Amino acid sequence: MKSGQRMAGIVLSVLGLVFLVAIWGEVLFGEREANALEMMFPVAYLLFAGFFTVRAFRNMVSLTESAIELRGITDCRVLPFDKINGRRRYLVACDENAPSVWHLVLEPNDDRFPKLDFEETYRFDDAFYAWFSKFPDLDARDKVKHQDSNFGLV
Repeated sequence: MKSGQRMAGIVLSVLGLVFLVAIWGEVLFGEREANALEMMFPVAYLLFAGFFTVRAFRNMVSLTESAIELRGITDCRVLPFDKINGRRRYLVACDENAPSVWHLVLEPNDDRFPKLDFEETYRFDDAFYAWFSKFPDLDARDKVKHQDSNFGLV
């Protein structure tokens, strides 16, 4: 994933450790009264930051000699090059508090293989985009397809 996401994960994790040491240290040394909610906040924050950090370092899209792999925290989906039917690209629009994110999709020509849908939050180079654009554009194909309609027929 992009370096900014990895750095954000590291910073959030360090901040969580600082919260944990500060709050738990004060309780252990008797400088603060033990409060369950205050003591659980840094633990929950650290778990969230840890998940975000592991995700930023573990998730990846990679090309092998014969397939593209999309690796997540818990799984790895593989789509062989000869099983790719085409590509799609769509925008997930968000509100003013979060940026919109483009998604790239590779659809298989065989139902036994997974569709790969990944955000453009990965560091892709020009060679990847050139490779990706060689596949048929399924969005453009869908727009030019004539769709018969039976609406209004009696």
